[in-house]
This record gives sequence, structure tokens and C-alpha cells, in this order.
Amino acid sequence: MAAVSANPATARRVLVVEDDAAVGQVMADILAPLGLQVVTARSDRAAYDMLPTLPAFSALLVDVNLGSGTTGFDVARFARQVLPDVAVVYVTGQASPDSFKAFGVPDSGFVAKPFTAESLVEALRSRLPANDWGEA
Repeated sequence: MAAVSANPATARRVLVVEDDAAVGQVMADILAPLGLQVVTARSDRAAYDMLPTLPAFSALLVDVNLGSGTTGFDVARFARQVLPDVAVVYVTGQASPDSFKAFGVPDSGFVAKPFTAESLVEALRSRLPANDWGEA
């Protein structure tokens, strides 16, 4: 688990769930300079443990295929049970946009791997209110 932010007292928390540590770190490196407090989890179990913690997460970026265990779709459904307003963005190289529509939680985003920094930020920005960014 890694937590980084320019100002942890005011930053919104984002949970990145990615079983590939290098990809998770890339996402954290992209998001942290934007004033978000990024916390990473490398498994579904770790995500299930972290989601109910306080302060609450504003957003969830989750890989669909997390290896053994449940899928990112399952993690997102759990997240919405615990945090009904959490923004969700799926990040994957294996699920199609059709499976995202069929299994994804309502009002969520999708970013295909390999992703660009711009596509990742735009997908998250489109799901979070402007005041959830460190820029507000």
C-alpha cells in the first residue's frame, strides 16, 4: 500500500486496485501530482479491506482481471455497497466495452490498457465533481 499526496489533509482519496505493481505505481504517479491521495491495493482482498476505511474514498480505479479471486467488477459492486457515491473507472486490457456495459456498475468509466496519462485522467475527471480535485 502506498499513499501519496501534496496535501493529505485536503486531498480526495483514490483507491487503485491493480495486481501488477508496476502498472499500479504508474497510475499512482499520474494521479498524485493532481492533488489526489492515491492508495494502492494489489488484490481484491486488500481492496475489500480498504474500502470501508475512513476517510472515505472518492474514487476507485480497478483492473478487471485481478488474477485469482474475484474480478474488478465484483470489487466495484462491493465499493458501491459501502460507498454509494464512489466514482468507478475500470482499467483493463482484456475486457471489452460490451462486457464493461454488461457487468460494470452504473455511471462508471472504462480505460483500455495500454492507457495514456491523458486517458486515465480524463476518465477519472469525468466521474468526479470538480471540487474533488486538488485544484478547486
